[in-house]
Parts: sequence; C-alpha cells; structure tokens
Amino acid sequence: MSHSVVANSVVKRIRGALLLEEKSPGILSTLKVLPADIKAVNATASLFIKSLLLGIDHSLQKKQNSVKFDDSIDIEDIEELPFEEALEYMQKRLPVSAEEYYKLSDKARFRAFTVARLTDGDLLKKAKSFLEKSIAEGGTLSEFLKKTDTELLGELGLAGKGGGWYWENVYRTNVQTAYNTGRAIGFENVKPLALELVGIGDSRQTELCRSLTQPPVRRPYGDAFWERYWPPLHFSCRTTVRAIYDPAELEEEPITNVPDGIEEHRAKGFGTYPIDSDSWWDELPSMKRRAVAYGIQSEIEKVKAEIEKGFKTGRSVGAMARRFYVDTGKEVKVDEDFPVYIKEGTYVTGVIVMAQGTDIRDVNRLINTYKLQNGDLTSAKDWYKVRGTATLTDSETGNDYKAEIHWYQCKNIGKVEFKEKRKL
Repeated sequence: MSHSVVANSVVKRIRGALLLEEKSPGILSTLKVLPADIKAVNATASLFIKSLLLGIDHSLQKKQNSVKFDDSIDIEDIEELPFEEALEYMQKRLPVSAEEYYKLSDKARFRAFTVARLTDGDLLKKAKSFLEKSIAEGGTLSEFLKKTDTELLGELGLAGKGGGWYWENVYRTNVQTAYNTGRAIGFENVKPLALELVGIGDSRQTELCRSLTQPPVRRPYGDAFWERYWPPLHFSCRTTVRAIYDPAELEEEPITNVPDGIEEHRAKGFGTYPIDSDSWWDELPSMKRRAVAYGIQSEIEKVKAEIEKGFKTGRSVGAMARRFYVDTGKEVKVDEDFPVYIKEGTYVTGVIVMAQGTDIRDVNRLINTYKLQNGDLTSAKDWYKVRGTATLTDSETGNDYKAEIHWYQCKNIGKVEFKEKRKL
C-alpha cells in the first residue's frame, strides 16, 4: 500500500541521512531535506490520481436523465488500474478529452510532489527533535540509530494500522482534497439540483463539521455558500459533498439554512471551491512556510511553473519530470525490421518508473554494456526501467500511432534501449 511505501522509504532515508552526518557537529541545527525518493513520490502520486478518478466517477454515477455508462470496468477495480489505462477508463465513464485529463493528472501529481517533499522535511525535523531529546537525556547518536524500524516508525507517528497518525493527518487531508475536487469536476459536467454536506458524526468530528452536517446543510447547486465551504474544511477533514438530482427528494427534505456563527470556525486556507479558483493544487500558506524553511520552495515553484506552461515529458512528478525528459525523434525498437521514431513536437505522457536498481532483471547486463566515458562501471542503484505513452511515426509509411514504450535510464549515461511494447 502507498502509506507503507512512503513510511519505509522515509525511515530508511532518515537513517541514511543521520549516518552520513554522524560526525558532523552541526547535525542538530540543520534543516536539510531528504533527497526525493522515486518510489515514495510515485506511490503518493498514484494515491492522489486514484482519489481524483474516484471523485469524478462517484459524482457521475447518478446522472440526470439516466444516461448509461459503460460498466465494463468495475469501480472496485480502480485500485489495480495502471496509470496508462486510466485515460481509457475515464473516457468510458464520462466525456473527457485527453487534454483535460492530463491537465487534471498533472495538477494531482504536483500536489502529491509537494506533499511528499514537505513530508520528508517534516519527518526529518521530527527525527532530529527525538535525537536531541535522546542526547539531552544522556544518549548518543549511535544509540539512537540502533532503534528498530518499528521504534523509529512509532516515534515518528508512522507505525500502527494504516500508517499511524502522521500519515492519516497529512494524507487524509490531501487525498480528500483530490477526491472532493474530482466530485466538483463531475458536478460541473452533470449539474445536480442541489448539494448536501455529509459528515461522520463520531467523537473525532470537529465542531465546524458537526454544525454543517447534523442536520446536513443542503443548498442549491451554484449557491454562493459552496464558494467558501467546499470540503475539506480543515486538516484531516472527513466531510464530503452529496449531489441531489431527484426533485422528489427536495420536496421531502427542502433546502436548509446555513447555521449562524460558522465563519469563525472555518480553517484558514480551506473551503474554497476548487474549480473557480483552481487553487486546490496550490500550496497552503502553512505548506509554503515549511517549504521556505526547508529550502525547497524554489524547487516547488519551478515544478509548478513547468506544469503550468506545459512540458515535453510524461506525467511524472516534479524533479522526476526533468530527470525522465524524453526528446522526440528518438528511435524506438519494434518487432519488425524498420525504423520507428517518437514523433517530433509531441509529448511522452504517463511516465512511470517501473523498477530501480536490483529490481531490474537486466541490470547486470546494462551495467556491463553501458560504461562511463572513463571506463568505470555504473552502479545498480542508478539504473531505472521506465515506461510512457508516445506518438510514434513509421518512417516507411509515414503513419502516426500511439504506443506504450519502455526504456532504461541511468545517471551519467542517459536513456537507452527504447522499445515499443504495445500499440494503443
């Protein structure tokens, strides 16, 4: 599961960072951020994409006038849906162009990238606070590093069922943001008569959400109320929005008034309707403050700028988008004996790291085949197996077609062995 990938990645990298700086006298005063981990960032991005897909899909399940959807793919199967098949899934469930879909997926991935990078900084800072406490109580760095992964996970709030409280707080907020944005997008395509806030009425429910869901606030679709009270409404918010399409339901339970005094409970930076402002993927003020403190704000802004202007890479995440940039015009190997190229001026989309290092079956062959200019061998950890979707041109016929392509990539070597896997 995504949370275990991220939690384990963070623990391993915290250990590595502390070991590298064990002899450094300034270790407790730095705010050095952990290097980006591809698997962890991609796991986070996958979770956000699924949330956005589910939000759009659920909001369109009860379309007015009973327009039929293609039910050949079950919504339950989306947990195993590869990213390359997500566009096909979306096109079967609702009318959405490739341009619209990739715009949405880029923004979800940017949000995931930002969250993942800030999570690294937050957890490293937390680990250092535990280390400071250990030393203040007479312990040493070496003793601290001898802690088991379970102990370290527990202290960082990542242990236990579901990844622990830290995972729940950070990721529930951002996953709910993606999910409820998906619902807003779906409602734009299939406009309901009214919307209703739905919450979970247990001991964890906040005063704000309780006042809005017990009894539930029900307002017309397009009412100004939704511009300021679109979930999530605060960190770890579990409230969502339900669409009402049936006039008979409104006759039984009509539109309700908004409770008095709720404005003072509204969390700063939350609640804005995501479609009009397009702000759901931006950094919250608290996120930006932490990014500045960790020295990664310029990195985040650069990634956002690339997404806003469009870039000739796949839909990878942040720095990964630059690392796995694919030039068009590259020759791609196919089964037949004639040249095929990535079409000039097109995009390689849906870029995903499939394997890294020793997880690559051919890594030893790659190491021995592709050497550095000085003759030295590369390291297994620097190799990646990557896939994406490209527009290919058959040089013999001049015809263009879409295909899934795979290639290998290595630090200081570049991209090698492009191969067509299947036509789309």
